[in-house]
Amino acid sequence: MSLSNQRYLDEWEIIREELLGLIRTKNTKKFGLMRKGIDLLVSIHDEIPEAAPLNYTDRLKFIESNIERHVAFVQLDELFKESKKKIARIRAQNKSG
Repeated sequence: MSLSNQRYLDEWEIIREELLGLIRTKNTKKFGLMRKGIDLLVSIHDEIPEAAPLNYTDRLKFIESNIERHVAFVQLDELFKESKKKIARIRAQNKSG
């Protein structure tokens, strides 16, 4: 995993924690944080397209279309978790291969 990808994942963890406190409120700050999370995820997959989870594009469109809903946060968090696992697998394969 490149240092920039790890930085993106670390940054998501900070955003995630803040969103957990805001997600069920009417605080508009959550929309900016969700957008930032989406941008981080896209940056990861721009650098490592093969790390994209199953149905990545459709799921990303769903998140963007439902950014104000809690389910969009859940889906974004799942995409980060799945991406992190795929990046780790790719990294392990590159070391052993």
